[in-house]
Amino acid sequence: MPSMSKVNVSFLPSMTKPSNYNLLILLVISALCAIVPLDLTQLIFAVLGALCYYMVQSLQRSMGLPGQKKLPKSPIEKAEPREVKKRRTNRKPLTEGTHVDAAAQPACVPILAPKFKGESLEDEVQELIAQIMPTASSQRGVDRLAEAIRVMLASSLPEVEVTGFANSDLSRGRANGVAVPDVDIVIQVRPDSVASKLPSKGVAEPRMLQKWALRICADRLVSGGFKFRRSGFRGNEPKMTLLVPSELKIFDTAVPIDISVNAVTPLHSAALISECGNLNPQSKELILLIRRWAKDRGICHAPKGHLSPYVWSLLVVYYLQVAQKEPLLPPVAEFQAIKDLLPAGCGKTAQPWRGKASELTAAELLKGFMQFYNSFPWKSEAVCVLKGTQGPMPLSLPIHIIEHEDGPKTTECGPNIEDPFAPKKNLGSGMTWWSWLRMKEELARAHTLLEQDTSLSTLLAPWSPEGPEEAPDSAPGLVSCGAANHRSKSVVVLSTDGPIF
Repeated sequence: MPSMSKVNVSFLPSMTKPSNYNLLILLVISALCAIVPLDLTQLIFAVLGALCYYMVQSLQRSMGLPGQKKLPKSPIEKAEPREVKKRRTNRKPLTEGTHVDAAAQPACVPILAPKFKGESLEDEVQELIAQIMPTASSQRGVDRLAEAIRVMLASSLPEVEVTGFANSDLSRGRANGVAVPDVDIVIQVRPDSVASKLPSKGVAEPRMLQKWALRICADRLVSGGFKFRRSGFRGNEPKMTLLVPSELKIFDTAVPIDISVNAVTPLHSAALISECGNLNPQSKELILLIRRWAKDRGICHAPKGHLSPYVWSLLVVYYLQVAQKEPLLPPVAEFQAIKDLLPAGCGKTAQPWRGKASELTAAELLKGFMQFYNSFPWKSEAVCVLKGTQGPMPLSLPIHIIEHEDGPKTTECGPNIEDPFAPKKNLGSGMTWWSWLRMKEELARAHTLLEQDTSLSTLLAPWSPEGPEEAPDSAPGLVSCGAANHRSKSVVVLSTDGPIF
């Protein structure tokens, strides 16, 4: 008799499968029938019952009828949206000879460059201005949104105030919409009302209270139907990006927004653009053009070291102050409408600005802007819109030194940009070596294209990283229009319909 240790048990794993479980029951019943002495009639009925049970179970599995237990879904499968599953199942195989980096496969259709009907560059510029100029209906929609957010937060944060700013025509889609939203929502709360909700009742720093209040607001909005996209706590003013779904009946389409708590930058940006438009309508048009260009070319995502849209607005203001024979804008210190927002002693009481409109067209001003900053002496001069004159860097402005890829061995003076509302703050201090190179590369590219009167579609073609080091990770619903870190070469992908973490 063979030893039990030599018995072949290779069939056991296959028996554990659900498809072979009923077969195992039949084998056991047949063995019992063969061993236990039964009446012939009883034996026949037992075998027939086992066969009928096996046939019923097989029929339920093939037709998907209730009664058949399903295996539990994995956590990833549970959390995966239906549209993502559909995209994954509909992927087409690569044809022979096609080389695609595995880390650089966008899972949705990339955003294409805008199309224009105009025949000349000036016609295209005017057409784009008409498309991106903020409309009254967009601001009314943002006001309704602010009121809805105030109502949703009132139960958690009493005496909350919410203000919204529309920075473009929200009915127009564009590249990088979720990465750099055109809507800023500022939530004003009392610090003591937030401090009472902290887990620890000790004294908290103002920045900690600001972050905690932002989390409270975001959690309440997400539970009310908003969709979370990303958080940005590295900047001077923490913010979160949410998506307002069309199901909330505030906008016709889903609109991304930036929310912040007790922030002043959105207020300063809106006040500056509004006053520039009152003093010289051409200045507001140029600001919107440059902001749109910077967004489409992926060089205004501040969390990754680029200049924010607010800083690009300051560059436009400085260009209009110093680059023309006759200034098109006065120093910001003489802006009467925002003098109360400037630091004490900075606002000047002067005669109302009576500057003349420039004889240059919007397209010519756009060309001049690119030429001016393509050759700007960043090492010796700073952008100071408060005084509005060219000259050496102010002693009160900290100089920003950028380290190259080899670290502190090689350094270079980066852009130095003064904040008119906080003159001792250098708004260029967040730039990295990689973002600094990207900025200069884009300025040179734009200058070359505009000198050749290239179509605006080419100038605004959405930027995407190229090469294996700059390729984004494969992720559903992402379009590669971002920026990389100058040391690790990691890429931030600007999404159109999905979160980025």
